[in-house]
Parts: sequence; C-alpha cells; structure tokens
Amino acid sequence: MFVCVAIALVLLAAVAQCGPTPPPLGSRAELENFRAAVEELKAERRAMMLRLEKAEKELNAVRDTPKVAFAASLGGNGAQKTTSGNRDLIYRDVLTNVGGAYNADTGEFTAPIRGVYYVRFTANAPTDFPMSAVMYKNGGEIELIAHEQPSGEGSDTASNGAALLLEKGDKLKMVLWHNTQIWDNSNHHSTFSGFLLFPLIDEAPKEFDVELEMKSLQASMAKLRVENTELKERMESTETELKKMRSAPKVAFAASLGGNGLQKNTSGMKKLLFKEVLTNVGEAYNSETGEFTAPVRGVYYVRFTANAPTDFPMSAVLYKNGAQIKLIAHEQTSGEGSDTASNGAALLLEQGDKLSLYLWHNTQIWDNSNHHSTFSGFLLFTQ
Repeated sequence: MFVCVAIALVLLAAVAQCGPTPPPLGSRAELENFRAAVEELKAERRAMMLRLEKAEKELNAVRDTPKVAFAASLGGNGAQKTTSGNRDLIYRDVLTNVGGAYNADTGEFTAPIRGVYYVRFTANAPTDFPMSAVMYKNGGEIELIAHEQPSGEGSDTASNGAALLLEKGDKLKMVLWHNTQIWDNSNHHSTFSGFLLFPLIDEAPKEFDVELEMKSLQASMAKLRVENTELKERMESTETELKKMRSAPKVAFAASLGGNGLQKNTSGMKKLLFKEVLTNVGEAYNSETGEFTAPVRGVYYVRFTANAPTDFPMSAVLYKNGAQIKLIAHEQTSGEGSDTASNGAALLLEQGDKLSLYLWHNTQIWDNSNHHSTFSGFLLFTQ
C-alpha cells in the first residue's frame, strides 16, 4: 500500500512539471494585446489629428529636403566641333549652383540624394554641319538627345528635358557626338541646367525588438490616454456651451399704440398700452398690460418711437419694474406741425424684469393705424 501511494505521488509531480507554462512577459501575444489597445485609443482621436499630422509631415519634408539647383553655359567664343570620336562638354560658365552639386571642372552633375530631378539642356550651332548634345548617366546610359542635321545657312537651336529619377551619387554629363558641333558665347546660347523636384528616400528596415516595441507602445498608450482625457473635457465643455446657446429662447416683439388720434395727460402719469401687436415671438409682451417681461437673464435691445403735434410737450418714458427710469424721449412745444423722437439701448435684464412705457404729466403722444408710435425689442444673448 505504501508503495502504491508513493508511485501515485511521483506521477502527480511529473504531471505538474509537464503541465502548460504561462507565456513569458513580453511575449508576442501580450504585444498584440497592447497594439489592439493602442489602435482603439488612436481611433478616438484620428479624425482630429489627421490634418495636423499631414501638415507636420509635409512641413518636415520641406525642412529636411536639400535645396538643389544648377544652371551653366558652355560659354567660350565660337564652335566646338569633333570629327574624331565623342567629346565631353564642359559647361564652365556657371549661372547657378545652389547645393554645389554641379562641378564646372568636370561638367558633371552628381545627385546628392535619391529623388526626382528636372534636367534640361539647349544646344545652338550653325546649320552647315550636324549639331548634337547628348546627356549620359554614369558615363554609359544615354538619357536625352538633341540633334539637328545640316539645313543650309543660318543657325539652329534644339532643346530637351525630362523629370528623371536619380539615385544618390548618379552622375549626369553632356557629350558632343562624333562628326557634330555645338556653339556658344557669353550670351549663353548652349546651356545645361536642373533642379530637385522632390526626394524619394527609402529607410532601411529596422530589426524587430519585442521588448523595446512594447515599452514604446506603453508610453504611447499613456500619452494617448492623457490627450483623450483633455479632448473629452474640451468636447464636453463645447457641447454644453452649444446646448446652452441652442436652448436660449427666441424673443422678439413689436407693437404700436394704434388707435386714431391723440393721447394727452394733464393729471399725473399714464401707462401707455401698445395694443396693436406686430410681432410677439416668445409671447413675452402683454398687450393688455403694455408690459414686456424678460423670460431669461440676458441682454435685450429695446427701442421706442413717439410722435405728436408740436403744440404741446411730447413724451415717452421707459420704466423698469414700474419704478426705475431707463430711457426717455421728450420734445418741448415748438409751434405748428409734428415731432418724432426715438430712443433705444441694449439693456441687461434679469429673468422676470418688466419694461413698460409711460406718458408723463402735461405731455401727449399720437398714433393711428400707420404705427407712428411704437415699442419693440428682442433678446441679443443670454448672460
């Protein structure tokens, strides 16, 4: 019995030792989990970052790209002619050499970086003998040719040019072919020029390091979480403000005294009731009481106009909450005819504040169906 128990314990220990081991820290599976989490975080802010990333990438490319441009002329004072094989053309009269990629001693342009370059040349010569100008790359490969056969008296000009993909160190050189000629003088008839359009730089592949990549992703996750929190706060604040603005009531009113004639007061003050309502969006004006009641705290623009004959003083006085004078329109007697006076202002009103117009003691006001005397206002913004 004892032997059986011992054997069983040994077998259990062996099974435990041979069981599955947990994946080591920094495994590929853990790395993929980190990558998935980072991609989820990036997705939340990708729409906001796309334009910035594009602009920064283009800006860095422009900053890092070398400035390369050259132009040179054969110069001299007459024809260069060969009847015994090809001859290298040396453009010694340098007009431009930004970046120093052109060598006036050898006539060669050497590409400083891999990229697309625009290269062009022009050849001039008398028409009594064939003319040529041939561009070679790295001394062996023909890239472009300008060639003219004899055509009688006078001179010919021929040009050629192209956008060429050059590797770093590629050399371009012009050659005069056997039994041809080319001509130039100080006026630069025969030229060779070019410039870098844009670079094409391929980075060497980097050796993959799981642990280093994981640390980088963890740092990116922490940064993204902070940035996402800030963006979320800005978004919520903006949405709250927008909701507040959208929920602001629409308030606008306009009313006229109407009637058919004069209102005159010789015994104390009299409230003016503007009964003919022209506009009352938000229903904040009461034509029965002549009062406008501010539905929310905010800045309102309020205006009124009074008309009356000039044989007696005229008035219209705006009161807030029945006691505080805010605005006055007043005219003294001035003879025959009629007067019109107006006043208006942007007023900060608390919710529930009431505005009404009064006719002062010993003054008059006049209106009819043409709305000469009016009272109006509207909400500019909540505060």
